[in-house]
Amino acid sequence: MVDFSDPIEVLTHLMIGSEGTLGFIADITYHTVIEHAHKASALLVFADIEQASQAVTTLSKTPVAAVEMMDGRALRSVADKKGMPEFIAKLDLEAAALLVESHASDAQTLRDQCEQVMSALQRYHIIESVPFTSESKTVATLWGIRKGMFPAVGAVREVGTTVIIEDVAFPVENLAAGVRDLQALFDQYHYSEAIIFGHALEGNLHFVFTQGFDKQSEIERYGAFMDDVAELVAVKYQGSLKAEHGTGRNMAPYVELEWGKEGYALMQKIKALFDPKRLLNPGVIINEDKHSHISNLKPMPAADNLVDRCIECGFCEPVCPSRTLTLSPRQRIVLYRELQRRRAAGESVASSELEHVFEYQGLDTCAATGLCAERCPVGINTGDLVKKLRTAKYQKFTPIARWTAEHFTATTTLARTGLKANQLATKVLGEKSVDSMVNGLRRISKGKTPLWMPEMPQANTHSLELAVENLPRSDKKVVYLPSCASRNMGQQASATDQRPLTEVTLSLLNKAGFEVILPAELSSQCCGMPYDSKGMTEIAQSKAQQLEHALWQASQEGRYPILMDTSPCAKRSIEQFTKPMEILEPTGLVSRYLLDHLTLAPKQETIMLHITCSSRRLGLEGDMLKLAKACASEVIVPEHIQCCGWAGDKGFTTPELNAAAVHSLKEQVPAHCSRGFSNSRTCEIGLSHHSGIPYQSILYLVDEVARPRLATQESTEQPSEYA
Repeated sequence: MVDFSDPIEVLTHLMIGSEGTLGFIADITYHTVIEHAHKASALLVFADIEQASQAVTTLSKTPVAAVEMMDGRALRSVADKKGMPEFIAKLDLEAAALLVESHASDAQTLRDQCEQVMSALQRYHIIESVPFTSESKTVATLWGIRKGMFPAVGAVREVGTTVIIEDVAFPVENLAAGVRDLQALFDQYHYSEAIIFGHALEGNLHFVFTQGFDKQSEIERYGAFMDDVAELVAVKYQGSLKAEHGTGRNMAPYVELEWGKEGYALMQKIKALFDPKRLLNPGVIINEDKHSHISNLKPMPAADNLVDRCIECGFCEPVCPSRTLTLSPRQRIVLYRELQRRRAAGESVASSELEHVFEYQGLDTCAATGLCAERCPVGINTGDLVKKLRTAKYQKFTPIARWTAEHFTATTTLARTGLKANQLATKVLGEKSVDSMVNGLRRISKGKTPLWMPEMPQANTHSLELAVENLPRSDKKVVYLPSCASRNMGQQASATDQRPLTEVTLSLLNKAGFEVILPAELSSQCCGMPYDSKGMTEIAQSKAQQLEHALWQASQEGRYPILMDTSPCAKRSIEQFTKPMEILEPTGLVSRYLLDHLTLAPKQETIMLHITCSSRRLGLEGDMLKLAKACASEVIVPEHIQCCGWAGDKGFTTPELNAAAVHSLKEQVPAHCSRGFSNSRTCEIGLSHHSGIPYQSILYLVDEVARPRLATQESTEQPSEYA
C-alpha cells in the first residue's frame, strides 16, 4: 500500500499478496525471464555455517543466478543417496555447503563468470568441492542433493508422524546467527532429524522436521517450539516468518507479532471490507484463534506399508491421468487413510458412502501405471496399493482369469474373432449403426459392456511365423516378442499404413540385416500385465515366469537382445525377470542396435509424439524424442499429458479416464499435422480417438524413412548420432 498511489495498483498488489483471503484470482499473466542455454553448477563445502554465510555476501556481488545453502544435517540426510559425492558422508555436522549456479548466453561468457566467482572466493577455505561443471549428469546430481533433502526427512519419519516444512527469512547479514539459533531450538525441543536449507542470497531458509500429534505432550512441544521460532525470526532478527510460501494457519497466529498491532488492525479492516462474511480462505493470515496451529490437527494414521510414508505433499498430482476426473494419488491415499482410521476405530465402513465413493474414484479410475512414483519424493507407487485392493474386488473373477491364462491361445483367438466381427459389422452396417448398437448396449448395461469407437483396430491377419521363416539368416540376431495386443490387433481403418505392427517390425529388422527368432509357443505367451493390473498377482507372475523361460531359451540364455514391441510389456518384463536378458522396447532396440546398419532420410513433416508412462519410467523420454526428430522435421510432444489413461483395457471399460487424461490433446495438434506416433498399441487407440489423427507405433515412422546401410558405408563411416 505504501509502494503505490494508484488505487488500481494498490488493489492488484493487495489481491496478489492476500493468499485468497480477499478474492479469487481467475487469470494471471507471468512476465518471464530469459532462460539461458549455458549453465554451470558447483558444490562448495565450508567448515561451518559462519564461513558459508560470509561467502554468500561475497557471492551476491558476483554473476551468480542461484546460491543454495545446506547445513550439515541436511547434507547428512542425503549422504547415502545414489550418485552423491563420496565426501558428503564423511562431513561432520558443523559443515555447511553452498550450491552455486551461473547462467550466460554463450559458453565463453559462462567460463569467464565461473572464473570470476571462484576468484572472489579465494580468501575462503573450501574444505571439499565439486568444481563448476556444465556436464548434465553431474549437474543433475548436484541439484539432486538439494531437491532430495525434503523427501529425505519424510522417508525416515515414524509412521503416524507428519513432515512439517516452514520457510523463514533472516536479513542476510544475520544469516549465520539465525541458523545457529534455529539449530539451538531444534536441540532444545529434541528435533534431532531437523534440517535447514534454502535460497541464501535472499536469506530465505527452509527447515524440515517430523512431528507427531497423537499425544497432548507432543502438541504442547510443537506449540512451544513454534512460539520460540516466531519470537526468534520476527522479533530478535526482524526477519520474515514467511519467506516465499503462503502464511496458512500454521503461521497465522504470529502475523500480529511480525507486523505489529497497528499493521494487523489495518489488515483486519481491509479483510472486513472485501469479505464481511469471512467466506474467503477463512483462518489464513487473519485468524482470531491464537492456537489455530495446534487445533483441528489432521491425523496421519497407518493405512498400508505401501503408502504409509506418504507426506501428502502433492508432488505426484501433475502426472496423474485421473487428477481432473476423480482423485489424484495423494487424494487416494488420504481417503484410504480415513477408511482405515474408521476401521481401526471399530466403525462400519462396508456400506458407507465413503467406501462407495472410493470404489469408483479410488480404484476404478486409477490407471495404476506408477507414474506417480517418479514424482513422489519418497518413491510411493499408489498404483501398487490400488492393485492390492483390486485383488479382493476381482476375486470372484479369478477362476475365469485363470482359465484364460491357461488357455491363452484360445483366449487371443476369441479376441481376434471379435475384432473380425467388428470389422465385418462396420463394413456391412456402417459406423453409425454399430456405434448405436454397441454403445446403446453400454448405456443400457450402465457401463458394464465395453465402449465402441471408430478407431477400433482391425484384426491382425499377418502370418508372423511364416514371414520369419522366409527372412534371410544372419550373424546379427534378435529375439522378437510381439505383445498380445500386437499379435491380435491390426491398424484402424483410417491409418495410412495398413500393415500390422508385426509386419512393419520384420521389415525394419530385415533392412538392418537382423535374423529374427521367435520364442516357442508364441501364441500362449504373455507378460502378465492384463492380470497384474487387476490385482491377480499369482496369475500374472505365472505368465511372466512362463515367458521368461521361453525367452531365455530363444535368446540362448541371454546371448541375443529381445525386442518387445510395446513399452508396457517391456517395462514389466524388465522388472519381473530374474535371468540376465536384455529386454528392449522399440526405441531402445532401434537406438542401440539398428541405427548402425540403417540410413535415415527424415520426412519434411510435422508429427505428434506420445511418450508412454512406461517409457517415462524406463527413462526413455530423451531417446524417444531424439529418434523421432531424426525421422521428421518437426516433432510435437503435447504439454500436460504424461499418461494417456488408457491403462490396458480401461479405455474400453472406463473411457472417461482416457478422455480426462488427454482432454487437451486435440487442441495441440496443428492443422498441418496428420499423424502421431507412440510405442503402445492400446494407448494408440485412445490417442487416435481423441486427437482426430491416427497414431501408430514409432516403428512405422522409422521403417518409412530407413534404408539399409551398404556394407561399404558400414566399414568406412563412423555412425553419427542418428545420421
